[in-house]
Amino acid sequence: MIEILDRDERVDDKRARLLDAALDLFETRGFDGVAVPEIAAAAGVAVGTVYRYFAGKEALVNALYRHWKGVYNATILGPLPPGLEARDMFTTYWQRMAQFARIHAKATRFMDLHHHGAYLDEESRALSRTYREVAEGFIAGARAQGAIRDIDPIMVVALMWGAAAGLAKFAASGALEFNAAMAANMEEALWRAIAND
Repeated sequence: MIEILDRDERVDDKRARLLDAALDLFETRGFDGVAVPEIAAAAGVAVGTVYRYFAGKEALVNALYRHWKGVYNATILGPLPPGLEARDMFTTYWQRMAQFARIHAKATRFMDLHHHGAYLDEESRALSRTYREVAEGFIAGARAQGAIRDIDPIMVVALMWGAAAGLAKFAASGALEFNAAMAANMEEALWRAIAND
């Protein structure tokens, strides 16, 4: 479900159904592979209802992207416990990412497929910059501690995001079980890739 709330608590069920249907379709077929009438049919509403809530398909995909990227940022970038060393910070960030990718696998795959889409508007793109700014702060602090090599923050983001999204994709295909042990093994591999030892 697109909303964290139960259906009974939703203010507007049709809008939520449209977003749920769009997530299913955009995640599996991409932006260009889905037509507005298909989204309406999957949501169980008339085509005109889509335009009551969204100016068009681009507005719909942006609303969906902003929702999930906002949930992702709130989950991953929330405050850390004070006094953590770089390794423990890395572990905390990774565990949050892995848990999000396991719980919201479809949303993770959707964001991975669409995060560079030309149809994303400035507001949607700004949510990715927030994540990069936190990564830059983490990298600067970890370098100051001598814990990691001199590495571009975007590379760390790419490594971690790519690993989480990749595990979600392989799990969806049945190629592996994305469980806590798999997440822990991936964390160790990612840390070794950036650690200064």
